[in-house]
Amino acid sequence: MNTLYIHIGTTKTGTTAIQSFCIDNQEVLNKKGYYYPLFPYRYTAVSERRNAHFLIAEDYKNRAGAFREGMDRIIELFQTYSNVILSDEGIWSANYEQRMGMWKALRAESKEHNFQVKIIVYLRRQDTYLISGWNQMVKSGFSQGAITSWSDYSGDRTLINKMNYGTRLKKLAKMWGRENIKVRRFEPKRFIDGSIYADFLKNIDLELTDEYQIAQSVRNVRLAGNTHEIQRILNGMTGMNRTYHGFFRRALLTYADKSGEEYPCEMFSKEEAQEFMERYREENSMVSDLFFDGEELFEMNWKDIPKWEKDNPHMQDDMIRFMGACCMQLIDDNSKMKEEIKELKAMVRHPFRGIGKRQSKNK
Repeated sequence: MNTLYIHIGTTKTGTTAIQSFCIDNQEVLNKKGYYYPLFPYRYTAVSERRNAHFLIAEDYKNRAGAFREGMDRIIELFQTYSNVILSDEGIWSANYEQRMGMWKALRAESKEHNFQVKIIVYLRRQDTYLISGWNQMVKSGFSQGAITSWSDYSGDRTLINKMNYGTRLKKLAKMWGRENIKVRRFEPKRFIDGSIYADFLKNIDLELTDEYQIAQSVRNVRLAGNTHEIQRILNGMTGMNRTYHGFFRRALLTYADKSGEEYPCEMFSKEEAQEFMERYREENSMVSDLFFDGEELFEMNWKDIPKWEKDNPHMQDDMIRFMGACCMQLIDDNSKMKEEIKELKAMVRHPFRGIGKRQSKNK
């Protein structure tokens, strides 16, 4: 039977790396009977590699909408390939009506066109999930939490409910069958062969071999120390736009590691993190019993470092670094413009020499 694999997140669990891997290795996957389709639909601030986004972004009841077009394309692909892979971390975060409506529509499609659905989800320990999500929102600058303080963000009931892993997975298991839900823990030591790629492939019944290409990974520098608070305040400035935000973010990221080294801290204190995780004891036990034979879901270890405080003694140094980083960036940009102006003047004075230079650069 043909299989539709749907990787649903959660966010901050290597989803971008998995999606990019599937695109980079399309030919290898094709030879093995798998296909990772890219659709023409475009959604604001959603990369095309998130090829399952049409499932929740469109009206699945509309017979002429993107959902119908997307499903028709998948059914067409099943004539050549036995397996189709979709991925979008937004599925886990979608509201209840979106998710349930989508799953019901997919179940109807699977019955009508005789294919099975298998769902893959990676789970991150709730306290680190929350911190990482907030950090990314502040860093991105234009999402809902970009100007929200940590205290307000960490108390948001909507976010808290998204981390009720047990309740959500129990509903999915009831709808699709427990055997069709692949649950993995986003803890590198638990990955197959220590690789997120090998781990994902194993869950679609493949193995990582030398055939696959793994792109050189670029470390995703996170805001650390005081840089997240400086960025959060800047995000709320009147007139802030993507150009300004990009400039400030680049400046902050140049010394974010230094700030984190001088002021190692977490948004939760160790005691707060332990208390926060206690809320999810029952939920996580549900997941453990359903998918891991009662084994504890996550490792419950915490770094013994202080909680971040706004009036910490390192804030002044970080503000000086920020001003310095901005000035250095402006000086670099100014130097580049001077070089460009110099080249343009030379081209005006000696147009044929300028053409020759451009041709040599293009070779």
